[in-house]
Amino acid sequence: MLSDSLVLMSEDLTPGTVAPPLRAAVLRLARRLRVGRGQSALSNNKVAILSHLVREGESTPSRISAEERQHAQSLTRPLAELEAASLVERSPDPRDGRCSVLRVTAAGRDAFEADMRLRDQWLRGALSGLDRGELATLREAARILRRLGAPHER
Repeated sequence: MLSDSLVLMSEDLTPGTVAPPLRAAVLRLARRLRVGRGQSALSNNKVAILSHLVREGESTPSRISAEERQHAQSLTRPLAELEAASLVERSPDPRDGRCSVLRVTAAGRDAFEADMRLRDQWLRGALSGLDRGELATLREAARILRRLGAPHER
């Protein structure tokens, strides 16, 4: 069992020794962020869809599926629910009428930003007990984690 206070010596710094405690910490933090936002919050799949559309402006369901590493079938229901709630709008793709293009609506952007504010509020509280050095380390870790989680060209 890995301890939260696992200290790795420089010779132990390999992807194989870093991956397990990093995975455990990221999963635990993700769980805490989900729980800290309440029952009325958006589902993880809805957040992934809205986040993608806020970031990209517009996209197709298949592109969202590929870039968010989701099975297309697992996005069908959340997409339909987002459309029904007027958080996302769908229109025919002008280049290929068989496909559709999705865009986030103003209400969808507001819902996404409200969900992010709830997560940020919890996280600010959790970070408030850290010193400046720890905060700087986490800022650098966030930069690295963003790079690791970015969609890659296929």
